[in-house]
Amino acid sequence: MNSVAVSMIAGLLISFAAVPAFSVTQVSREEIEAIKDKRAYIEKAAEQQGLQKQEDEKTYWYEKMDVAIGATGVLQSSSGATERVSAEGDITEASLSIDLELYIPVSENDCFYMLFESGAGDGIDGDIPALSGFNDDADDNQNLRPSEVWYEHIWCDNRVRIRGGKIDLTTDFDTNAVSNSETDQFLSTGFVNNVAVEFPNDNGAGAMIWVAPVDSWEIGIGAADADGDWDSALDDIFTITEISFSPRFTDRKGNYRIYGWLNGTDHEHLLDSSKTDAHNYGFGLSFDQEVLEFLTIFTRYGWQCGSVSQIEHAFSAGFQFTGNPYGRESDAFGMAYGMAVPGDDWKELKRSNGNNPGNEHHLEIYYTVKMNDHLNVSPDVQWVRNGNGDRASDDLWVFGIRAQLSF
Repeated sequence: MNSVAVSMIAGLLISFAAVPAFSVTQVSREEIEAIKDKRAYIEKAAEQQGLQKQEDEKTYWYEKMDVAIGATGVLQSSSGATERVSAEGDITEASLSIDLELYIPVSENDCFYMLFESGAGDGIDGDIPALSGFNDDADDNQNLRPSEVWYEHIWCDNRVRIRGGKIDLTTDFDTNAVSNSETDQFLSTGFVNNVAVEFPNDNGAGAMIWVAPVDSWEIGIGAADADGDWDSALDDIFTITEISFSPRFTDRKGNYRIYGWLNGTDHEHLLDSSKTDAHNYGFGLSFDQEVLEFLTIFTRYGWQCGSVSQIEHAFSAGFQFTGNPYGRESDAFGMAYGMAVPGDDWKELKRSNGNNPGNEHHLEIYYTVKMNDHLNVSPDVQWVRNGNGDRASDDLWVFGIRAQLSF
């Protein structure tokens, strides 16, 4: 409504109010003044609306962009490493990773996202092998490169969303509220994602769709290049389907996810090298439940085809305890135990070579201290028995410190 129209309407109202109507009663001076005030209010509102519209039209796409920068450094030292585990015995290793995130809201229902990563050092995992790993944040590639580049559209009141491009399926599948981030939760790969899922080797071309038919329920389907090399992208496909249920018990939220997957790359049978065209497949679950305002528990389980995989079963469970009871709401204490179970075929292969295979046990404890709005520091302790599935390996301790800086 422009100012001319507003003036005409207000003028008519004042004119009608100033003359007798069909009765002898006339409009009072107070009522006329009220109408004048209403006219001034309408004109001011219209003016503000026009200015806001002009301001929105002047907003460029780069002014809407959100930028986030993060850097994570990890220093770890082992204790108890023998020559069987590490040629150098006990070692101390460091790693650094850098993330640059760009998020652009294209429209109310569309967005564009890019993640660039770089790093230095492969961490302690480069010298001491373990089925579940000690440092999932290590990134020994100093080139700043795009790890994710995708476009996402949402419609039906946020009940349907679809994403396509260079994607990372682990951002949306096999997720967990307290066991999913190597930068501020558990460091071990076995507690970041399920080690009994053969996700794509790298982030490649792919797409995913999530549908929420009713509240608290979601169904997701994802597909991506299993090799992650962009060559013959449709030849070897990794696909995954997940059902997620997010109920509330006594106002405490929980997330219960069950999924199945297929890796279409050619695999060689562990006990028959002549068979090289087998596929790998499996299923898993990831649960987390808030028990108290400051306590959330979790568990994961996964199974995959043992005839082509070293790990056939993987299990983990633990909790995260925030510092709410003692006034440190942004601090967090976490403890988790996991077990990686090699398959019978892999064990048989190892025994034929004179080894004594067994289940790997992994325990991790960390405490994240929020130093300020940008810096978190986390002491971290890990213990492993039967490292890399070898019963002859002595118990190993890894002590570490992690610093995470974000803007």
